[in-house]
Amino acid sequence: MKKNIYISVFILLFTFKATTGFCTTHIIANSGFTFSPDSISAVVGDTINFTLPSFHSAVEVNQTTWLANGSTSNGGFQVPTGGGMTVVTQVKTYYYVCGIHFSMGMKGRIFVTSATGINTPAKAIQGLEVFPNPATSWVTIKADMHTGKENTVRIYNIIGNCMYQKENVSSIGYLNLSGLPSGVYFVEVKSDDMVLEKKLVISK
Repeated sequence: MKKNIYISVFILLFTFKATTGFCTTHIIANSGFTFSPDSISAVVGDTINFTLPSFHSAVEVNQTTWLANGSTSNGGFQVPTGGGMTVVTQVKTYYYVCGIHFSMGMKGRIFVTSATGINTPAKAIQGLEVFPNPATSWVTIKADMHTGKENTVRIYNIIGNCMYQKENVSSIGYLNLSGLPSGVYFVEVKSDDMVLEKKLVISK
């Protein structure tokens, strides 16, 4: 009888871990008029705890509004002044701004992947190719950006730190990754009115 109980408990714990990934709480604070950190990676089911003073809030917006430093809500989460918590429930990039200081460029992003593996939303995959992937010491990037726009390329690690940045890129091609250790990253290609993102695995 005890053996059956132990087996049942093990199955329940294994199922809980597989479906929730032991959800994590991430803290986003502020440093003056910026969110800190302003980019993080999470998995579906994680909690985001905005620890903010009484004069900052957080409002989820769409990508276009985020790029324009606007504040029109897309119907997503809204954290009042003084902070609060929200749970991320979809595999996507959440864009948010301070509901008061949005015009100053106070904004951030939450890269959300599945609990059983890191996935990139289909919308982001369509316009961005990264190969080889997994990569070792180099990678080629092709992005479907608007012609004539100057692009910025950034590579973020799994906790949202920017590990590589190249600005004013008119054409995107070969990138040297020899300085980056093995791990999971996000490649971001941004023009003035568009952001494309995709997962990159570096394996050395």
